[in-house]
Amino acid sequence: MIIKINWIRQFLMGLTTALGLNLILMSGSAWGQGSSEPTTFKSAPTGTVINQFGKNSMNLCIPALEQAYPNGIKISNLHQPWMDGDYLNTQKIPYVKGNVSNGESVFKTTLTNQTRHFRGNGIPTHNTGIFPVVPRTQAYNIYHGALGDNAEHPTADLIPIEPYDLDITVNRNPIYSSTPYCMESLVVGVATQTHAVWHANIANTDGADNHWVDPIAALPMDQCWGHPYNKEYHYHGYSWRCFPDQGNANEHSPLMGYAMDGFGIFGPRGENGIMVQNADLDECHGHFGVIEWDSVLVYMYHYHLNNEYPYGPGCFRSQQTYYDAISNAHTHVPMRSLVKGPNEKLFAH
Repeated sequence: MIIKINWIRQFLMGLTTALGLNLILMSGSAWGQGSSEPTTFKSAPTGTVINQFGKNSMNLCIPALEQAYPNGIKISNLHQPWMDGDYLNTQKIPYVKGNVSNGESVFKTTLTNQTRHFRGNGIPTHNTGIFPVVPRTQAYNIYHGALGDNAEHPTADLIPIEPYDLDITVNRNPIYSSTPYCMESLVVGVATQTHAVWHANIANTDGADNHWVDPIAALPMDQCWGHPYNKEYHYHGYSWRCFPDQGNANEHSPLMGYAMDGFGIFGPRGENGIMVQNADLDECHGHFGVIEWDSVLVYMYHYHLNNEYPYGPGCFRSQQTYYDAISNAHTHVPMRSLVKGPNEKLFAH
């Protein structure tokens, strides 16, 4: 559903203010270029079900595990030093050290009347932490105790960042569905500002079928809130920290990228720069509002990034499937592969 907006935008913004629809600002101030950063994140409480539709959660398509656990696949968070109950203190995180280039970032967007095609090498435009993680650092001790992504990298500290074939096509004109759809892949969106991707905000660090955690509550990220899985650099949590265009503090956040269903992913500010909280969003972490879409102001459904779990898209509002969006050439990890066979470990983060 898209409604074009032109001169009435100012009227709508003024009406919002007049009605007093002012929300509490997260961290006491707006985020944007030159503004303060959030110091607290609200994680998913232990017991949060991640394969059912509901606010403050995700809905992942993992059929085999759903059969094994009919009462739901649940989050069971670790008690890391940077966690205070369900809240994460960003100032206590032992971030992955380093500020290194991983080579040239290659990325191209091709538009048709119906689609957006993204092709690149998955290397972000910004520097990252050093991966594999440097030994004898705080982050190393935590990563070394977590499972890696395969037999080549049995522990998470060994996983490097390498180029891969990023090849994703999404709908240019996604159709909103009142019935949400579950997520079929670890990849949930393309960050067009930095040429990397977002992964679902779930992790499995010990190989147990039903032991899932919030990644940022279990593992420290780098300074851009990313790390590699399957050698693919991706974001979790405060994923817009290193994005070049974060907009202005008194305005709606700009577009950060696109979800796999084609809808836009925006930063944490809504109309008039008011910070968006989960209470303002639906079960997929989105809502309708005025945004800039292909250089035109429209009233349209879109997702937001913020500091409350799941921090970004938690399910999809358009029917396009993961297998429609990601080509066979793309290095990808479908949810159905996150099921272990006999004598195998379950890997995911």
